[in-house]
Amino acid sequence: MGKYILGYDLNDSMSQISYFELNNSVPETVASDAEEERLGIPTVLSKRKGVAQWEFGAAAQKSAEGGRATLVDHLLSFAASGARIEIEGEAYDATNLLILFVKRSLNLLSMVLSPSEVECMIITVASLEGRLVDVVEKIADAMPIDRDKIIIQTYEESIYYYLLHQPEDLWDRDVCVFDYSGRCLCAYEMWMNRATTPVVAFVDRTEFKEIRLPSVMMMEEESVEKSDRIDEMILQVSHDYFANKNVGTVFLLGEGFEGGWCKKTLKFMCMGKRVFQGRNMYSKGACYCGKDKVQPCELNKKYVFLGPDKLKFNLGLKMIVAGQEEYLAVADAGENWYDSGVTYDIVLGETKTIPLILTPLDGKGVENIEVDLSGLPDRPAKASRLRLDVSFESENRMKIEVEDLGFGEFFPSTGRKWEKIIEFS
Repeated sequence: MGKYILGYDLNDSMSQISYFELNNSVPETVASDAEEERLGIPTVLSKRKGVAQWEFGAAAQKSAEGGRATLVDHLLSFAASGARIEIEGEAYDATNLLILFVKRSLNLLSMVLSPSEVECMIITVASLEGRLVDVVEKIADAMPIDRDKIIIQTYEESIYYYLLHQPEDLWDRDVCVFDYSGRCLCAYEMWMNRATTPVVAFVDRTEFKEIRLPSVMMMEEESVEKSDRIDEMILQVSHDYFANKNVGTVFLLGEGFEGGWCKKTLKFMCMGKRVFQGRNMYSKGACYCGKDKVQPCELNKKYVFLGPDKLKFNLGLKMIVAGQEEYLAVADAGENWYDSGVTYDIVLGETKTIPLILTPLDGKGVENIEVDLSGLPDRPAKASRLRLDVSFESENRMKIEVEDLGFGEFFPSTGRKWEKIIEFS
C-alpha cells in the first residue's frame, strides 16, 4: 500500500487537485478531461431538473448549458456568507453543497489511491478571513480522511512551499507571483530575512482591484484598442510594484496572462528577471507542504514561513519531570493560529501561579506571562491538579483557561476556573 500526499486548491471559480506518492519527487495534477487539465475543475454543481441528481465540474456546466440542470456556482463565496440556495423550491445550505463538490471532485482520484492511503491532505484557499475558517474546517471534518491528517493553509504558504522546493537560484532573490485568475489581478512577493536563524520567509499580498480579467474589462471598454489599453494598465502597476524590490524571478498564473496579448507587460517583466508561466502552483505547493510535514527535510530546519495566519512566537512552560526540569511546548512559532492550542493536566508546585515563557521570533526579549490563581485553596505543594487550556482566537489574541481539578479524595475540586486573555501587537 502506497502513502500519498494531496494538495487541494479550493477556489471560487476553478479548483485543482495535485497528489504524489511519498517516494516520488514531483506532484501530478488531476484532470477529468483535457480541457480541465488546462483550466482546473470548475467549482460548480448542477442539479438535474425534477430529480435529486447532482453533477460537478465541466459535466455540471454542460448539463446546465443544455437546459437539463440548474447550475450553482460561486460555492465558496456563498458558503462564506452563510447563504442558502433555493433550487426548484427547496433551500440548500451552501456549505453542504461545497462539501458535496469537494467529495465528488476527490472521486477523480479513485483510480489512483484510496482515502486510507492518504498520509496528509492540505486544503489551500486564497483567504481565511471571516467565516472562511469555519467553512473550510467543516469541509475538512466531512472528508473520508482522518481529520488529524488534514491541514488548512492560504495561498501565501502554498507559494512558499512550492518555491522552497525549486532550485535555490530561483529564490536567492525576492520572488513575485502574479495571479490573474480571480476577480482582480493579485501579486505576491516572497522575501526573506536572512539575518535570523532560522531564515524567516514572508509572502506579502497586493491586490490591484482596478484590473479585472481581460474578458470582463474588454466588455466594458469602448476603445477599439482594448487589449493595448489593459496591457498599458498592467505595465504601469507592474513598473510601480517592482520599484525598490530586489526581484529575480516572476511567476505568471491564470488565464488572464494567456493568449499573448500583454506583450508590453511581458517584455518589461523579462528585463533582468526569469519569468515562468503556469497554473497549478497552489495545489503543488500544498503537496510539498504535506510532504514536509510527514517527512521533514533539512530545508525545514533552515527556513521558516511566517504568514499573516502564523504565530510569531514560541510559548511554553518549565516543568519538573522525574526530578528533571523540562521545557513543555504550548505553541510553536510558524504554526497556524487556528491549528494551535493545547490542553494539559498539570500538578502545581509551591506557588499559586502558572508561569508561561513567550519567546518572540523577531529577536525581542523573552517575556514571562503569569496566570494568577487567586482563590485557589491552600494546599500542600503538588496537591493541586489543574487543567490548562490554551487556545487562539486570532494570530494576535490568545486565551488561557485554568480549571481546578483537585487532587483525589483528600483535596476535592472546587470547580474554580480562571481565564486570561493576552493580545499581541
